[in-house]
Amino acid sequence: MSASTEAILIDLIFGLGALIVIAGLIGLLFSRRHKRSLRPMMSVILCGVGIAVIALLLNNLLFKTYAQLRVKKTQYYEITSLTTNMHQSLASSRTPHQPISPQAKKASRNVTYLVKHTNQTTKTIQLAQQAQHSLASQHPQVTLVRHNYRLILNRQFTTLTTDKSAAKRASHHAYQQVIHYN
Repeated sequence: MSASTEAILIDLIFGLGALIVIAGLIGLLFSRRHKRSLRPMMSVILCGVGIAVIALLLNNLLFKTYAQLRVKKTQYYEITSLTTNMHQSLASSRTPHQPISPQAKKASRNVTYLVKHTNQTTKTIQLAQQAQHSLASQHPQVTLVRHNYRLILNRQFTTLTTDKSAAKRASHHAYQQVIHYN
């Protein structure tokens, strides 16, 4: 099941729980007005609250938000790992005429590995390999690597969501995380 389908189901379960609580409150007021037992309506309210709490727990256990985009936790960790490795691979290339460190080369290999194992297209894999090859060369082309990383992130987020503006916003946020230095 896709993340959006699971999110919709969890939202529906939460809405159902809230609706049961509201119906129980209305029934409670009706029972009180007609001087009937309040216990059945209280149990209905508790059932609704239980359903809503279960939906909230499922939401917290299955999803995380990345740049205001709800993604599965596994996808969230893939994204953060990808951006962290991209950031590390570019870290030693901030100063010109500086050789690339072994840690940056390893991070670049990790980027290629992550792109291969997150079911990306062959074009995206080629972009990652091209960036890795450029960083492994004697005089790396940092602008090419940054451009390839931007394209990889754009494609990563367009596969996660159908909303183009949300994908663009999340991709921009991720790219800023990659190129931002403290």
